[in-house]
Amino acid sequence: MSHWTQCRVDIKNPNIEVLKNALSVIAKELNSKVVENFLVEGWGASRRCTFAIPLNLPYGNGYGVLIENGQIKIYVDDHGAPLSSEEFAQKLTQYYVALAVAEIAKKNNRSIKIQQTPNGIIIDVFR
Repeated sequence: MSHWTQCRVDIKNPNIEVLKNALSVIAKELNSKVVENFLVEGWGASRRCTFAIPLNLPYGNGYGVLIENGQIKIYVDDHGAPLSSEEFAQKLTQYYVALAVAEIAKKNNRSIKIQQTPNGIIIDVFR
């Protein structure tokens, strides 16, 4: 049975640097790193992805992120993976939005404090 999954993320036309930073946070949590132009493989399927977090999974080699027509898509064989494709997509969305807010706050001369917790990222913005 195949567990190869394609999952869409509701972020359109992402800022590449913010996306890479969000992926780096997830990669750190998974004791991995972000790589570019990586062939993500799973049970009976594979996809070359813009970014990936390589892992040794039971039926695959990591989480892949492809940007296609301004849309983010996630590819993974998530059978036995630490995060389901949906959990990965939720985490990526949360981290991307938090880091995008932090970037805008900095550009508007606001002080920020970013704290990573087991439940996600907390951003405090100060005048």
